[in-house]
Amino acid sequence: MTPIELAKHYFDMSNESGFDKIKLVFNDSSTYCSGTGELFVGVKDILVMQRAYHGSFKTLNWQVNHADEIKPGIIVIDFDFQGKSLAEENVEYSGIEYIIVHDGKIQHIDVRRND
Repeated sequence: MTPIELAKHYFDMSNESGFDKIKLVFNDSSTYCSGTGELFVGVKDILVMQRAYHGSFKTLNWQVNHADEIKPGIIVIDFDFQGKSLAEENVEYSGIEYIIVHDGKIQHIDVRRND
């Protein structure tokens, strides 16, 4: 799988809340910077955060608008998010996600929301 294919696949797995599959694309040295600036290190920490985030929604979906490999292994994805919170509130935002792929794994994700 190419880095851009892996990045798009990660979005597909996220839309399915497929944590068993998601954990396979990270490793113990992977890092994640959320759209709110929180930092997470390692697959276990990243998955704890993702499970909590997904668990705060009844429905959620990330739409990939555009994906580009700007340098080898560095993917930039323009996305829109739509979800319905547990309190029945609609949540929408858009942003850019930088995904760095190294040796077939996601090494780093940096989410920059356009709130």
